[in-house]
Amino acid sequence: MRKALIVGKEAVAVEAEAEASLLSLLREPLLRKSVVRGCANGECGACRVMVNGAIFAACKVALRDVPDGATILTREDVDHEPDVTAVVRAFEAERPTRCRLCVGGLAVTAHHLTRPEALPSPPMAEAIDDALTHATCMCTGRGSLRRALHTALVRKP
Repeated sequence: MRKALIVGKEAVAVEAEAEASLLSLLREPLLRKSVVRGCANGECGACRVMVNGAIFAACKVALRDVPDGATILTREDVDHEPDVTAVVRAFEAERPTRCRLCVGGLAVTAHHLTRPEALPSPPMAEAIDDALTHATCMCTGRGSLRRALHTALVRKP
């Protein structure tokens, strides 16, 4: 199966089996190393990416389910944003990470929560809880992710 995609700002063409996971395509051949395999069932959030503005666990998305022409964002695309940087710094201050598998998904989640066109309709604290439904730090738990997002996005220093 062949698909035309926009990864970050780059137009790419990928060819793989229809069942190939978006995770495997992003890591090889597209070299998006922030998208990592954590739990392999979509619960940990380590492989979180945005596809056309929505968050997905890349390990659970098959190439056949990605629309042709889809825009995909990973940590590499959002790391420069001030809110994303603030969240990652707050997370590292909250609880120094050991393996850092969750940081790519955390960065994508922060970007998703702070996009001007997607300001959360519930208060930010509720939006953070909703966004972390399927995300956790395998070293420190979900609480450290929640506190970092809350510190950086709700109680902006």
